[in-house]
Amino acid sequence: MRFFLLALVFALLSSAGASAREQLNLHLAFSSRTPLYGTLATRLVAEVAERSGGRLRLRPHEPGAMVPRFGYLDAVAQGAVDAAWGTPAVLSGRAPEAALFTGVPFGLDPAAHLSWVRDGAGRALYDSLYGRFGVIGLPCASVGPDGLAWLQAPLDEAAPFRGLRVRAFGLPARILDALGAGSAIGFGADLVVGLGTGAFDAAEASVPAADVAFGLHKVAPVYLYPSPIQPTTLLDLVINGERWTRLSADARATLVAACGATAEFAVTANLEMDAIALRSIVEAGVAVSAPSDATVDKLRAAWREVRDQQQSESASFAAVIRAYPLDGN
Repeated sequence: MRFFLLALVFALLSSAGASAREQLNLHLAFSSRTPLYGTLATRLVAEVAERSGGRLRLRPHEPGAMVPRFGYLDAVAQGAVDAAWGTPAVLSGRAPEAALFTGVPFGLDPAAHLSWVRDGAGRALYDSLYGRFGVIGLPCASVGPDGLAWLQAPLDEAAPFRGLRVRAFGLPARILDALGAGSAIGFGADLVVGLGTGAFDAAEASVPAADVAFGLHKVAPVYLYPSPIQPTTLLDLVINGERWTRLSADARATLVAACGATAEFAVTANLEMDAIALRSIVEAGVAVSAPSDATVDKLRAAWREVRDQQQSESASFAAVIRAYPLDGN
């Protein structure tokens, strides 16, 4: 009888310990090996485990393992996936203002943009956007700036990007198209193949550290950096709304704190990794320069055109622009 009671107590304690442990399957929109975009997700996973003492764990899954790379929002909203690491711009086709939370052309730098989304006037709008899809969003880091373009030949400053096939995404794609480019989507190794084979004439890709990891400096002899139309890229954690409410208060607090710690780490990591990458690009013999004043002026005019058209078509887009401290004027 005594043995039975001891066994029962042990079983109850083990059950309580197991129930106190929570795990979220985490889809990654960026490979865990991709500098900053993916490595910061790995940092977040470690922060969560450490801060919770192992009671809460994020189990990361590489792009495509559970759902398509950028097709995760519906899976998270429906509960097929607990959470995802990505960027708000993946929702641009369904909610145009989503791209503004990723980054605003001619807008704030990474730290200031993150502060606006996480702690400032952008937070209520950000929460409203994700709330419409049944998910909770946590801004976790902001990196940048991107490079403006990897090119096979210098730009024609009288008509920059006109007639070029350019890999671009989100608002930068809209802006370059307004200048006469033909934009297309590609990522990672696809860009290297595209530029190397001539499928793309240019690529507006990502931050220098990620671009070097992909090998773009080996296939494009000209690099324009930094990009005024993608001064930052917000990275965030989205969680199924019902799953979020079922998490303990401690688990929710851990996720918020882990995102904050990841954001702080990202500030230094972004500067250091991009500085190293830029040296590698120069050492590879790539001609690196900032875009000319003439090119920047044309990009600004194209952004105003895109912005004004989008504001006239979307009240939500207009509301975010009104709340943003800088909008390219």
